[in-house]
Amino acid sequence: MSSAEYTKSPREPHFVAVRVERTKEVFTHARALVDTGSTKCMIPKVDNDKTFHLEKAGRDKGVSTALGKADYDWVIIPRISLMREKQTYIGPFLVTYDLEETGLALENVETWLGDEYIVGMNFMDKFDVTLTKDGHIIFEK
Repeated sequence: MSSAEYTKSPREPHFVAVRVERTKEVFTHARALVDTGSTKCMIPKVDNDKTFHLEKAGRDKGVSTALGKADYDWVIIPRISLMREKQTYIGPFLVTYDLEETGLALENVETWLGDEYIVGMNFMDKFDVTLTKDGHIIFEK
């Protein structure tokens, strides 16, 4: 069984480390907001324009957001992987920040082009996700 666990401070949103890939050579690492109210994942449009160059696969009109209705173009991301964050501290100072594979990934993920990285329900519903009272989010498959 593969798993990934992330911790947050109380009253702050959950973020997870992800690797978004077009190919093994064309990818980026990002911290993505975990949004149970989002139907699809999202990446910044500017990152698609500058890095991924994925063609638009469709457009969703009238998507309900916290700020009202919006229209979003979407692409198919070849692979999105959850990453494990490894941080090393000496005293109060962060010395290294590394990412390692968790084995939790999806291929061909419909993803909106927007302003930020979001892990939406079309990603989360493929895993067993547990939110704990003490600020942990656990993904398992």
